[in-house]
Order: sequence, then structure tokens, then C-alpha cells
Amino acid sequence: MKNPVFISNKKDQIVYIYMIYDSSLLQIAKLDEYSTTVLNIPKNSVISIKRCYHIGDFLIPKETLYESELNMNHLVL
Repeated sequence: MKNPVFISNKKDQIVYIYMIYDSSLLQIAKLDEYSTTVLNIPKNSVISIKRCYHIGDFLIPKETLYESELNMNHLVL
């Protein structure tokens, strides 16, 4: 079943969006600065949104901005 979720990144930050399965993180999207996306995420999925930082040539997810069971269709960061 489709469940479109609108996610907007309104800050000067790069964020990764993950679905959590058991103890694993599955990356489902990357949002650049001031961008938006619509993802089909099943209802009651547990998601995690993390801010990332540049370390050398790599973007490393670090700080968790949001982590919860998804029960809404609109997130603004």
C-alpha cells in the first residue's frame, strides 16, 4: 500500500533518511540543503533522519534529528 510522505529540509544541512529494520538502518533517501522529496513509506514504519558532516571526502551521518514510528504524512526539518 502506498503512503506518500512529504519531507522538507529547510536548513543549510544535508540529511539522510533511513528505515529501521530490527537493528539495521536502510538508507531510503538523501536530502540536500533546502530541498524536498516525497517518498512512499509504509505506515507505522520506524524511520530515522540524521544530519551528516564532511570528514575528508566523505559525508558521515552523525546527529539524529528525528527517530520515531511514522504516523504522519508531512515532516519539515
